[in-house]
This record gives sequence, C-alpha cells and structure tokens, in this order.
Amino acid sequence: MMNIKAHGSEENYGIDKISSLPDDVRTHILSFLTTKEVVKTCILSKRWINTWASVPDLKFGIEEFGLPEFVDDEMAVEFVTKFKLLLRSVLEKPETSCVNKFQLLFDSVSLPWTRDITDCIDDVMKLNPRECLVNLDSSTNLNLNANLIFNCASLIHLRLWFSTRVDLELNSVNLPCLKTLSLHGVATSDNFLKKLLLGCPCLEELELQSSRFNIIEICSNTLKKLVLCNCYGMRIPFCNGMRIHISTPNVLYLDIHTFCRWNILLLNLPLLVHASICFHGWYDQDEYDPRVPKLIQSLSNVESILFYPMEWKMDFSNCPVFDNLKSLVLVLVECDFFVFDFVPFFIHQSPKLQEVTLENCIKYESESESESESESESDTEFVDEEITQEGPEDALVQREFLKTVRIVGFKNINKFVDQLINKLLLHVKIIGEIDII
Repeated sequence: MMNIKAHGSEENYGIDKISSLPDDVRTHILSFLTTKEVVKTCILSKRWINTWASVPDLKFGIEEFGLPEFVDDEMAVEFVTKFKLLLRSVLEKPETSCVNKFQLLFDSVSLPWTRDITDCIDDVMKLNPRECLVNLDSSTNLNLNANLIFNCASLIHLRLWFSTRVDLELNSVNLPCLKTLSLHGVATSDNFLKKLLLGCPCLEELELQSSRFNIIEICSNTLKKLVLCNCYGMRIPFCNGMRIHISTPNVLYLDIHTFCRWNILLLNLPLLVHASICFHGWYDQDEYDPRVPKLIQSLSNVESILFYPMEWKMDFSNCPVFDNLKSLVLVLVECDFFVFDFVPFFIHQSPKLQEVTLENCIKYESESESESESESESDTEFVDEEITQEGPEDALVQREFLKTVRIVGFKNINKFVDQLINKLLLHVKIIGEIDII
C-alpha cells in the first residue's frame, strides 16, 4: 500500500519558510505590519535581530498601543515618553538609512506631544520619505518645523492633520515630486498658497480642511482634484477681504463646503466632471444674489453635481444649459418647497440628465417613530401648494425620459413626497423608476 502524506504533515510542520526567503522579500512582507509589530520580530532568531530596522515603512497608530478611550494626564505623559523612546530607537539604528512611508496616526486621543516628537518628525524628513501622513490630536502647542517638511524634495504624498490649530510659517517651498497634499487644522499667512503652488509643480490633488485662510487664490494647470472644506478667516465673516478665486483648467473634481461668506469666483473649469457645492451662510435668502448664477455658470460642463442649494433667490432665465449633466443630487434641509423650482430648472437645462436624488440632510432616528409623527403633523406643518399644469405659452419643453428618481430621508413625510412627485411629472413624460428610501 502506498504511503501518502497529506500536505502540512509532521514532516513539514514547524519549518520556518519566511527565514529562508531573500532579505528583500522578507522586508517587503514586514512592510505591511506596524512598526511596533515589526520590532517584535527581533526575538525570533539571530537573523531577525536587525531585519526590522531595514523595513522602509514606519507606521505608528494609537490602536496598536492599547490606550483606553479616556487617558488621564499621568498616563498621557508616560505614553508620550515611551513612544518618543521607541521612535528615537528606530531612527537611530544604522540600518534605518531611508524611509519610504511614515505614518504617525494619533488623532483619537489628545496627548501632550513635546518638542522631542516634532524633532523626530524632522529626523524622518532627513531620510527622504516618499509619503508622510501625520494625524495628531495635541493638548499642547505643536512647534512644527514646517520649512523642513515643505522642502523635503522626495515627498510624493503629504498629509498633515491636526485637531488643534498649528501655525505654518514658510520661508520657501520645494516639493518637486509632490502629487497629493492634504492639510487640516492649520493657519497660514495670506501668501501661503501662492508659495505652495509655485513650489509644487506636479501637484494633482489639494485638500484644505478646517484651516485658516483669509485669501484662497488657486491658479494651477496641474490640479485634477480640489477640496475646500470649512476653511475660515480671521477677518469679519462678511468682509469683502475674504475671497476664494479658483482658476484650474485641468480640475476634474471640485468640492467646496464652507460656512463663511467668501467672495467666490470660479474661472476656467472646462474639464470639470464632478462638483460638490455647499455654501451655508453665504447667501441672504431675502435678497437676490448676483453671484449665484455666475457660480452655476462656471459649473456648466459637469457630468455629476451634488448641491446644497439653500434658499437662493435667483434668476433662472440667465442660467446655462448643462450639456453633460447626467447625475444630480440635491441635499435639502427638511422640506424646502423652493426645491419645486430648483428641480424643474435642472431638468429643463440638462438634456442628458438620467438620475436625480433628493436627500434630506436631517435623518430620522427610526421609521416607526417617524410614521406616527408624520401622520399627526402633516396637516399642520406643511402648506399645500397648488400645483397645476402650466399653460403652453409658459411651459418649458418636457424631457422625454428620466431613468431614476431617488427621494431619500422623506419616506414618512407623505405630503411633501406626493407634491414633489406631482411636480416632477409635470416636467418629465416618463420616469423609469422612483425610489422612496
């Protein structure tokens, strides 16, 4: 009888196959682990003693250290001290001659980061990393050496995320290889962005969030994605000195979400494919704002748009035709009846429109709770609008077909939904599918 041994039998059990691999292969495998996990491999055998130090990726995250959700002052100081020693020991190893990726992700717990930590970040920059991601929640002032970071010529991807404001004072910028930049929680001078764009000739993606800028002027021929979210100025919110001027002929994706009343000018966006626009506090709902049609005109080439339209008073007759628009998402605040004008406008001005989504930004806690409330409140909360067929002399040309209409978050507000659907049916001959979610 033949003696057939199953794969993984005692003969093969316990063989250290990883140690027999070439050094570069083992290093690549270890690069998927966090630095703390990699350091632990030094106890495996003599061959592994210094292998960890040659791994080009340094990854540190709060989860791997097992800190509780709430950390008292004594525990926080002890942790920062131990972590500083760990990071310093890694950087001082002779084998740590270069770094490919550096991740310092401690944004879920507020810790008293000291100057020693920012010194370690400086040392990492001297090792010419290609990617740097720093997320820090600090209970103390971070004295960051921004000039060293923004003159690290090897960087391709840079993300600096701070929960408390960090001042970035730059003498110069030299990031010739940088393709993506994300900044959160920073404060800068008025000429910061000008220096930045001049020093980043290859920049393709720029994200600025929760940061202080009095002036945002972005003129770039390389940018393909631009995100401006909740940026603010130190000047009076309604002051004309706060302005956003954008001229980016190759941008494909644009997201602007702000609560301040910026003076906004969008120019030269011929290739724009997707736009997401929200200007809370930018308008005066009792007055006509001439900036609104100018803004919409600049978005006329988009294929998809997510809009927080607010209650803008505008002259629809001067607005453009959206020749490429296929997908429209309108995010509403509760039951805004002004949407009855906004939706027909986009339907008539968008000959290729296929999908319309109307989403309530205020979500209901549960379907059962909402059902009982909507039954009792529907007669008093909403005023019936008389919806009639327009006369032939006033009606715009109907669209033949709209593939999908999604109504999200209004499922239990029957009167509003019924009126909305009736309004749509006045302007679209055939609606392929209506989803009420």
